[in-house]
Amino acid sequence: MSMRRRCCALLILLLAACGSPEDDSQDGVTNDDGDMMGNQTGNDAGGGRGGDMDIDATAGDDGPPPPLDDCADGDIAADEVVWTGDSWIDIPGNQKTRVDELARAAGTIGPNESFVDLAVSGTPIRGIIDQYNGREAGPIKVKVLLMDGGGIDTIRGGGSEASVTAVVNAFTEHLAQIAADGTVLHVVYFLYPELPTIAGVAALRPGTQAACAESAVPCHFLDLQPRWEGHPEFTGPDRIHPSQAGANVIGEAIWNIMEENCIAQ
Repeated sequence: MSMRRRCCALLILLLAACGSPEDDSQDGVTNDDGDMMGNQTGNDAGGGRGGDMDIDATAGDDGPPPPLDDCADGDIAADEVVWTGDSWIDIPGNQKTRVDELARAAGTIGPNESFVDLAVSGTPIRGIIDQYNGREAGPIKVKVLLMDGGGIDTIRGGGSEASVTAVVNAFTEHLAQIAADGTVLHVVYFLYPELPTIAGVAALRPGTQAACAESAVPCHFLDLQPRWEGHPEFTGPDRIHPSQAGANVIGEAIWNIMEENCIAQ
């Protein structure tokens, strides 16, 4: 065999052993496709980068839900929020109007609406309870009760233990009846500051506060004494009622309780 033929034969043998260039190209495409499918399968199984992303998305779905509305008592109309009490609600009067102003500013009530005021100066605790009873007996039920009471009784009783006990007992019974009626969602009760002209306030505090704490209907106890300390300007010139400044303090304190506890919001 000539040298040329030998070289051609050797080249043919080499090509047969290594494969053609077209086969190499096709093998490469197959391998690339195999790698991509492998990655895709791994991702679907959660073993690759794509699987991690799917897990993160699922974790997000199982995370905490968006905040719910904490004020879930439903709409409360202005005429379902009722003041009952004595002159510490009526004199000078901006205790009530300040709450109305803040409620309007918050959009809780309309621009021309006000909460219902049944308070009458000089009313003892049993008369204050009757203010509530009369309203509750009508077609529009009370849902929020803003009240004070007991000062007239202890003033008349000279701050005696009997007068204090009678107020605490009446208040406790009142809260029990409110719970039995089943329409009131919240009670806010405020206690007078310890003025020399209002006998028995310090003695009233433990019993009225305990009655509030034990009430079946949420009862929010507002003690005015800490707010009055160091502020003689909060007492009016008659030395027994709040001044305009003091009345604003009462109104704003009541509104703060209402906001913090989602009362008629």
